[in-house]
Amino acid sequence: MAATKDPERVAAVHATGVLESPEPPGLRRLTRLASRLVGSPTALVSLVLDDRQVFASQIGLPEPWAARGQTPLSHSFCQHVVDDDRPLVVSDARLNDRLRDNLAIPEIGVIAYAGMPIRVDGQTLGSFCAIDGQPREWSPEDLAVLEDLAAAVSTEIALIRAARHAEETSAVVRRILEVSQDAYISIDAAGVVLEWNPAAETLFGRSREEAVGADLAGLIIPAEFREAHRSGLARVRATGQSTLAGKRIELPAVGRDGRRFPVEFTVQSTRHDGRAVFHAFLHDISERSAAASQLRRQAELIDAAPAAIIVRTPTGKIKFWNNGAEQMYGWPASAAVGRNIHRLLATVFPDDEAVIERALHEKGRWEGQVTHRRADGRTLTALSRHVVRPDAGGAGPEVIETNTDITERRRAEERLEASERQFRTQFHQSTVGQAIVGLDGVIRHVNEAYARMLGHSPEELIGRRNEDFTHPDDRAEGVLMTARLFAEEQESYERTKRLIHADGHSVDVHIGVRLVRDADGAPLHLIGVIQDITARLRAQRERDAAQAVLAERNAQLELANGELQRANLLKLDLMGMLSHDIGTPLTAILGYGEMLTESDLPEPFARPMAKMMNAAHRIDELRLNVLAMCTLSETRLRTERHPVRLAEALRDAMDAADQVVPLECPPHATVLVNPAHLRQIVVNFLTNARKYGGGATGIVVTPEDGTTRIAVLDRGPGVPAELREHLFERYTRAGGTAASGHGLGLHIVASLAEANGGSVGYQPGEPAGSVFSLTLESAF
Repeated sequence: MAATKDPERVAAVHATGVLESPEPPGLRRLTRLASRLVGSPTALVSLVLDDRQVFASQIGLPEPWAARGQTPLSHSFCQHVVDDDRPLVVSDARLNDRLRDNLAIPEIGVIAYAGMPIRVDGQTLGSFCAIDGQPREWSPEDLAVLEDLAAAVSTEIALIRAARHAEETSAVVRRILEVSQDAYISIDAAGVVLEWNPAAETLFGRSREEAVGADLAGLIIPAEFREAHRSGLARVRATGQSTLAGKRIELPAVGRDGRRFPVEFTVQSTRHDGRAVFHAFLHDISERSAAASQLRRQAELIDAAPAAIIVRTPTGKIKFWNNGAEQMYGWPASAAVGRNIHRLLATVFPDDEAVIERALHEKGRWEGQVTHRRADGRTLTALSRHVVRPDAGGAGPEVIETNTDITERRRAEERLEASERQFRTQFHQSTVGQAIVGLDGVIRHVNEAYARMLGHSPEELIGRRNEDFTHPDDRAEGVLMTARLFAEEQESYERTKRLIHADGHSVDVHIGVRLVRDADGAPLHLIGVIQDITARLRAQRERDAAQAVLAERNAQLELANGELQRANLLKLDLMGMLSHDIGTPLTAILGYGEMLTESDLPEPFARPMAKMMNAAHRIDELRLNVLAMCTLSETRLRTERHPVRLAEALRDAMDAADQVVPLECPPHATVLVNPAHLRQIVVNFLTNARKYGGGATGIVVTPEDGTTRIAVLDRGPGVPAELREHLFERYTRAGGTAASGHGLGLHIVASLAEANGGSVGYQPGEPAGSVFSLTLESAF
């Protein structure tokens, strides 16, 4: 029996309760999500019965089917998903033997279809499918999305069925509510009380008879919240949706005696006889609220503390982790609580850990510096204070750690020390000249690089005036720029100047000078960084000379380019002449020659006429080869390929070459090629075999893996070994042969093969001769 006709399965479809209810919001969201993620115009939740399919949710279905919400099975692809109990994926239903006659194709426009089974409790109830009105290939990502959403649809239907079952057991629930410790109140969408259990009577001091039929707002809701309560009910009546349903809420309530107290409640929304009904369980949380308020105040104080406050067990398990700890270590409390603090933070103690544990055991406290590792891998130094106290729950002692980050203070001290060491090292070992000059112009410190520029030792320079080593013509500019530093017009300056070497020659340098001030802004001294640019200036002069030479060469190249352009125009003129001025009269010669050849000429004229026709054919072949070479030199040859039956095409090529050659070709061998190019290549191979090999002895077609090889065989002397590597290059010809040619034919053949996605080759024949081959893509 087909699964669609199975009575148990059909009963399971009805049991879902989906067929008799409006479109469930959950299913509506899933169909819209499928359409958006997969990019299909139509998505359906189709539940299949034994005589029709019903759309529990739909998007993009055309009318009248959208309004009807169902179709007969004659219009159903989804029935096959149910029968097969597996996905059905079709790119074009019109080409599918199973589906091509389905009426959904012409009447609904279903072309591409991807449907996943909807399974609930082991029964396949229908299909969750995406539909497209155009052929399309469904990607693996599309199918994975549909499979996941189909699982969600199955879950949603199961939940809907469970809700229906819950309604059927409401009588049992009512009996339970009578003994419930929590107050239970049920109201309709207008706020009128429908149910009021004994616990509600106790909590609010009103009997069930007083409450049922009354407005809930006037019974338990404080005056300032009543308007919001009524507005919420009005919104539910208008939209059919509640924003509070399923949430745990805390609000103040009032009893009959006017006492105001906090309650916690949850609200659920159901429908009864087409009306919205709200059910709430409430209980007094006055004591809990007071305790929570106290705890919140304490927690706020702890979180506001600038230090990390951590509560842990003696073994290191974290029980509490404040906001300061989150900021300090980068771990949120949700990740830290329950972890071992020393492993999480990679704690490094200043002493052996056993010493710290002994201090905690004997004195109840310990204080010292530790190293911790943050969540981002950085380490920090913390001043850590540990205090032991009894656990609030009586489970044993616990340790409160208070950690203060002193990393920056330690790093500042270390940076200062390192900076001083680095400056001393950099200053003295730098390959760039450096000098510290007092405000009086006297050199205080100088490194080896600067002293070397001047041809002195550092000791010889210290104590002397800086201007003594500056070229006289450059001293005035230095004084002016230094004055700008003192006037705070600029923080530093750069300039080029000349220094005087100990042997008297000038040294070109680039110098950067900065005025150093103390904390109060008073000038202290000048720091100069000096770089010898003598070689760079020399290189610039050489570069300028080279650029002049390059400019001259560019001018020559422009002249050469002009000559090339004129040569190209000449080539185009040559192509036009070959194509028209020579081609037209040559065609006439060949035409009239063939007429004369076919007529009964006297013997004295027949032989010269045959020679004349051979010469004309050679001229035409030469013209075509030259045109092909001109085309190939301009750009790569392009072509359009078509499936070609080889047996017919090769016989046509033999006719064109005026040769009869044995042919071995599978009857249905087909390749992708431009037919004219195939003919030209094979004719060339046959013509060459006749010129150089005494004539072709056979043509063999061999289908291979995705390709087909066409081989032309002869028993001639073969191609000399030294020419084989260059056989398909321009102007390659064998010497010592009587055959005429220009060495272009095989190069053109190779270019035509490449343009058709194939290749040509050569190999010696066995035991003698040549094998010229053409390999092309097979067409299946």
